[in-house]
Amino acid sequence: MGLTNFPNGISSFGVPVYGGSGHIDASGSTYYVDGNSGSDGGNRNNGKSWDKAFKTLAYAFSVSHADIARGSDRWARRNTIFIAGDQFNEDLAAWPQKTDVIGVGSYDANTMPGIVGNHAPLNSAYGTRFINVKFTGTAATAEPIITHTGVTAGATYISCLFTAAGSTTSAILATACPIKVFNCRFEGSFDTSYISIGAGQAQGTEIIGNRMFDAPAKGIIIDTAATSATGSTIEDNTIQCATICIDDVSDLFHIVGNNCITAAAMTGSPSWDEGLNVNVLLSANNWLTASNIAGPHPVVDTTT
Repeated sequence: MGLTNFPNGISSFGVPVYGGSGHIDASGSTYYVDGNSGSDGGNRNNGKSWDKAFKTLAYAFSVSHADIARGSDRWARRNTIFIAGDQFNEDLAAWPQKTDVIGVGSYDANTMPGIVGNHAPLNSAYGTRFINVKFTGTAATAEPIITHTGVTAGATYISCLFTAAGSTTSAILATACPIKVFNCRFEGSFDTSYISIGAGQAQGTEIIGNRMFDAPAKGIIIDTAATSATGSTIEDNTIQCATICIDDVSDLFHIVGNNCITAAAMTGSPSWDEGLNVNVLLSANNWLTASNIAGPHPVVDTTT
């Protein structure tokens, strides 16, 4: 069996990404980061083992990114960075290109490491994946935890935890940037939303199987100027919020099988678009519970 704390490995919708079958994606280089005992650079610490681990995420991300870019023999590879060490307090301005960032070990009661900060990657870094990592916003910063633009298209979050702190507006804001969010948990008092999809190309965005518990103003927001020819979906999520659980003003997303809980009172029946604003021609099997509705009700007519 490959290096793993999980006897059966970690998989993403049936695709082994860590352990299990005996290996991870070994096409690229592997690096290690220990926030407690690592050291960045120098003759001793090259990041190639836990004994020689890097200390900061920013340094490890820059090394992995440069490794992918160093020649044509690396361009189609994927690197791996294993991270451990309680909480990393870093505001990250760059993601590592074509790299899996995998959290291991424990941080207090969490079976994952934590990253505290607000991140706005501005470098061209496609296809970065975070697996088993806790993200927490900076309490005094009224911004999303992660702000994506088109240069980081394809960013993926698998089995991660997003926690609001203080004035955190959203967990993720993605503008002109398709993202994928699978099996994550969102908790805490986000001011605006759990996830907001801004204007521009969002084709291929997938938000599937997540649990979102608290009361931001809205749950998931899709901007009216978002574009998606095919293939964007919000599916099988449990979403709790103050008003509209899913507000797809673009009318372009497939909205399927979501369980929605709003603190607002609904005035329409059966058109409860105050709690779930979607395109009925692209949606099915969504359920809504509101403050004045006893028990879940199917949403059958929510065209805008």
